Amino acid sequence: MAVPVSYRRRERPFAQIGGAVGLDLMNTVSERLAADHFVDYLVDYDDVLRFAEESGLVDAEQAAALRALAAEHPADAADEWARVRELRETLYSACYEGGPTDPVVRLHAEAVASGALVPAGDGWDWSFPLDLALPRRRLALAAVELLLRDDLDRLAQCADAECGWVFLDTSPRHNRRWCVAADCGNRNRVREFYARRQATSS
Repeated sequence: MAVPVSYRRRERPFAQIGGAVGLDLMNTVSERLAADHFVDYLVDYDDVLRFAEESGLVDAEQAAALRALAAEHPADAADEWARVRELRETLYSACYEGGPTDPVVRLHAEAVASGALVPAGDGWDWSFPLDLALPRRRLALAAVELLLRDDLDRLAQCADAECGWVFLDTSPRHNRRWCVAADCGNRNRVREFYARRQATSS
């Protein structure tokens, strides 16, 4: 795992290009494969809440209540922020580096033990206490849901040498190379064009 050397608050919404919440969580970093300028977008607990709300793991009312709770208990909020980031890196390691899944399983078991299944529409859904751990519990469920998918052979990573963003390759030919074609794709195509041009000139 690269060690983040800086934190930067993301002004735009968090990217949702992974195809699963667990993958989008891994993409809350920038330049993962470049240890010299690895950037973490989860600056604090408020960013954890923002990611959770944008991902549909908590609603606006819950997010507002948790922000107020975090203001009252900043040390506990900071601890939850750290545990979410730890879950993110453990999940990345399990999916892309062959790392152990035991830490994810433990967080999942802790989440399940604190929750209850309640009627929701025509089925059931998890209900958890409204406390600072709520985003982490929801993310732990999402992490195990990702690991249990039957299409993990489609896990892929951006072909950019430094980007490191991850996704499920659902393209018809399973040949998706870039996290975002208009970003890493364009940048690398331009780079390859100039490299070929320079080689021809030489």
